[in-house]
This record gives sequence, structure tokens and C-alpha cells, in this order.
Amino acid sequence: MKKLVLVLALAVSAPLWARSGKLASEVMPQGAYFRHVTPDGVVHLNRTLRTEAIENGYQLLDSHGRVLEEVEGVELNDEEARKMRLEQARQAREDKELLRLYAGPDDAVRARDRKIDALELSISYEENNLAQLQMKLDDEIAVAARSERAGKKVPKGVKEAIDRLKRQIASSEEKLAEFDREIDEAGEEFAPIIKRLKEIENEE
Repeated sequence: MKKLVLVLALAVSAPLWARSGKLASEVMPQGAYFRHVTPDGVVHLNRTLRTEAIENGYQLLDSHGRVLEEVEGVELNDEEARKMRLEQARQAREDKELLRLYAGPDDAVRARDRKIDALELSISYEENNLAQLQMKLDDEIAVAARSERAGKKVPKGVKEAIDRLKRQIASSEEKLAEFDREIDEAGEEFAPIIKRLKEIENEE
């Protein structure tokens, strides 16, 4: 059964439950983990699927310790083992960098919220600026309308002011849309960071 398990485990980034090629969060029950026993009799519990677990066989357990699946060990050739070691080394480097930047998942949540709060403050300022520009534009349009009702040409300065204010309003609206995009991007940026930090915390 488990040559497929190996291929999938190598094909995507850890942590994965090597079934159906999906991320662990999509397949594994919440809180599930792997248990395997090394030849020296030591029992290991991990949130990620380790090379030695694939080689020695492992059990997938739910958060209550119930066995969900038992997987027989498979013999890894040198290339497969090398890929597994490289993958684990890559994940270890990424985890080390995350822990350098954030003390834990709560710290990352606070960093995300600070970034979003700053963007929301920028939105508030820009909305006030937009309201001021709109009022000025309304005033200039009113001046132009009075001139037309009086049968006079709209003064050149008024026309230029109207054009300038329209450009400024368009620019302000673009800024607001960009701030909204940045808020969405902040959520997307921090989601995998917070998820991985939670996994590291659970492993510890």
C-alpha cells in the first residue's frame, strides 16, 4: 500500500498525511498525530510524517489516542531517503526562521492584527480626504452650474478645478481599494504562518 504514501509525502511540503495528496489540514482529523517505534524500542509521537516512521511503519492516531490507520514500513532507496532528509531539513530551516520572527502563534496573530490595524487607520484617513475632495468638487460644480444658468461661460479656473478634483478623487478611491487588497493579503500571508506555529507548538 505504502509506496503511494511515500510518493505523496515527498511530493508536497510537510507536514502532510500521505493520503490523496492533500494537505494534512484537509485530510487529517484535528489533533491527529503519528506514532512509530524505532528498532531500539523507543516510541515516537510526531505531528509530521518522519522518514524513520515510513521505514519502520507507523500508526495514525486521533487526538484521543485512538488508532485511525496502521501503515506498514517500506524500504526507502537512497534517493528517496535523500529527498526525505532534504524535505525535513527545509522544513526545519523554515521553522527556525518562523520562531526567530515570532514567539508563537499568538505573537503572529498580534503581528497580523497590528498590520491590519495600521491599514484600517490609513483607510480612515483616506476616507476623510475623499470626503473633503468630494465636497470641494460639489462646490466647484455648483459654481459652474450657476454660471450656466446665468448664461455665462464656465470660468476656465472652475473647469480646471473640476478636472483636478475628479483626478484626485479617482486616485483616492484607488488608494482605498489598494488598502482593502492589502488587508486581504495580510490575512492570506499570516494564515499559513499561524497554522505552522500552532503545529510546532503542538509538537513540543
